[in-house]
Amino acid sequence: MTGLIDTTPPDEQQRYQVRLDVGLDGARRIGASAHLVVWCDGLATEPAPVDALPPHAEVIDARCGAAAAIAQRLLELQAARGERTMVAVVAAGAPVEAPEGIPVEDLLLAGAVIDALGAVGIDATSPEAAAAAAAYQGLRGAVAHMLTASVGGRMLAASEGPAAVTAARARWESSELVVLREFALPA
Repeated sequence: MTGLIDTTPPDEQQRYQVRLDVGLDGARRIGASAHLVVWCDGLATEPAPVDALPPHAEVIDARCGAAAAIAQRLLELQAARGERTMVAVVAAGAPVEAPEGIPVEDLLLAGAVIDALGAVGIDATSPEAAAAAAAYQGLRGAVAHMLTASVGGRMLAASEGPAAVTAARARWESSELVVLREFALPA
């Protein structure tokens, strides 16, 4: 047998530049060798757990309206580093420590980010990331409905009222690039 055998655990998705997983455990799995972690919480009922995410990585709190800006930020990091930059896209889920069920709104937000990365040429994606991007592309016109009709959206409306879902949608649509922790080049 010739060639190198990949001995990294498959769930770390290290052979891919763009990776996707769910919750904090997923962030730890795919973020260990990532330079950028994109935290995707479509309903954002709690702050992003920056201190629990891999300490070496830049952390961005995603907004669908900022997906293109997130892709540009990755290109900037890659240019500053002078080499391929790895990104861990994390669908937050709820609760983030051990998500229960499928976080549709978070997966669609992750898919929007992954789609934007592909649009700028960052397309070495894991199958998991590719599936989220395809879901977003296929449902792009129905995102507002998905936010309100998903289990998470209905639970938010039931616990905090319809105004909370409206606020989540406004946050979702925001074009603000929210960097929670910057990547620092080694000295």
